[in-house]
Amino acid sequence: MIRQLNVSPIYHDMLIALFNKYTLVGGMPEALVEYATNEDVSRLSPIYRSLLNGYNEDVEKYAKNANQVNVIRHLLTHGWTEAGQTITFNRFGGSNYTSKEVHEALEVLQNAFLLSLDYPITTVKAPAIPALTRQPKLIWLDSGIMNFSVDIQTEYLQNSSLLDVWKGHAAEQIVAQELRIVLDRNYRNEQYFWVRDKKGATAEVDFVWQHNATIVPIEVKSGTNAHLRSLHSFMDTTEATGIAVRIWPGKYSIDEVTTPNGKTFRLINLPFYYIGMLDRILDKNL
Repeated sequence: MIRQLNVSPIYHDMLIALFNKYTLVGGMPEALVEYATNEDVSRLSPIYRSLLNGYNEDVEKYAKNANQVNVIRHLLTHGWTEAGQTITFNRFGGSNYTSKEVHEALEVLQNAFLLSLDYPITTVKAPAIPALTRQPKLIWLDSGIMNFSVDIQTEYLQNSSLLDVWKGHAAEQIVAQELRIVLDRNYRNEQYFWVRDKKGATAEVDFVWQHNATIVPIEVKSGTNAHLRSLHSFMDTTEATGIAVRIWPGKYSIDEVTTPNGKTFRLINLPFYYIGMLDRILDKNL
């Protein structure tokens, strides 16, 4: 149903619950096999620990010197707490490491496909060109390992909405992971978000997607349309086209929204389970 873009509303709650479970467990094969067999999250801890130990043991294969080994191991220990967030390289994770040391070590891990550094763009018109002097977001390879490393697994059981888990960082991490599916299908590697390039006026949209010649802003947020302030800021720019996406736990719908400045646009409300079909949904609506 998801691949055919025809999920019936009667299956929505079930699919959201399954997506939340997927976000909790992650996508590492051994963890999935164990969970499919016993459906017991506590039995996954040894698997995640074994994976993390394996990454730590492999550091010497990638690091260029002994100091970089130490920096990478610091990142593999303390970097998970920054998942889905904009980071600063200098003294990352409470360390004394320099910006250069941390940046180079993160790039080693990025080349090993353990994480990605997603940079912002500051324009709303194509082509999407990253501002590499700005601070990037840190996205790890797997939400299951992240949940174990940050010790937030019980939060999934206590909250009905993914947006309530770990102050929303868990949602940003899994959305970034799911968008990789869309990137891969379109033969792209780099994922971006948007920041307003204006002094004294901050605004940030969680993700952007270039669809043909259109830059589509994507917010991960629940609540009323009036609360999408950064999205409104994006849409109020003169070059912005008339469509935006909000990823949320609600049902699929399309609203006509007017910003406080009077600009009208279409807002696609996209359930979490539809993220991997973003390009095909935009094909239908652009």
